[in-house]
Amino acid sequence: MRHGGFIPWDDDIDVGMPRKDYERFMQIGQSLLRSNIFLQNRDTEANYLRYAAKLRLEGTVFPETNELPYQHNGIFIDIFPFDNIPSNRFLAKLNVKYVVELCHIVRAYRMEGDSESPSRSKQILNRINKKLPKQWIDRIEDYVLRYAQRNENKNTGKMTCYFWRMSQTKQYLFDTLRMLPVKAISFDNNTVMIMKDPDYYLKLMYGDYMKLPPEDQRKAHHQREVDFGGFQVNN
Repeated sequence: MRHGGFIPWDDDIDVGMPRKDYERFMQIGQSLLRSNIFLQNRDTEANYLRYAAKLRLEGTVFPETNELPYQHNGIFIDIFPFDNIPSNRFLAKLNVKYVVELCHIVRAYRMEGDSESPSRSKQILNRINKKLPKQWIDRIEDYVLRYAQRNENKNTGKMTCYFWRMSQTKQYLFDTLRMLPVKAISFDNNTVMIMKDPDYYLKLMYGDYMKLPPEDQRKAHHQREVDFGGFQVNN
């Protein structure tokens, strides 16, 4: 909204979908995509750990830190499901915190360590998690997905994204009527769909989002080596 397109120093786009649309896309999305785009989720990639999907560009390499090796490691965009959440703010925040903690247990078990949780106490918890039976972890994973969707058919008036990494540090609660229905805007000479009230969303997320950050904070989202394969890169 500030730049009318890509932030010059950033390299990341996230896509959000209401849960019903997200689940529908998981079912039919691959059939709608070009052959060199892979829809990566827990059903299509055996070792995939996340509860949000990705679109991967085949023929490129963009590995993520602290992840098990995937068969598909190309340049990606994330697709996050947005779920209905209780309208009571206290209960809503408890819901988010509960899901985040359960996801941490699963992630610590599945991964070879957890560089994103370096504190001594969480390192100890990670070791304990490794001792849990695998079937317990499988059940927790299934439960997390059911729990996140339990308000799907209720008109709560609030929605959230449980599975953002940002949700691990702050509970983001959005008014559904200010998020939906989506609207079209121009983005780098393309038309894209965004939330109904982007000013509401961006102020909630970033405060004065029209103010440029200090130059020393203008850093890329992902600071890693990228292999573009045979694709042309325009600098």
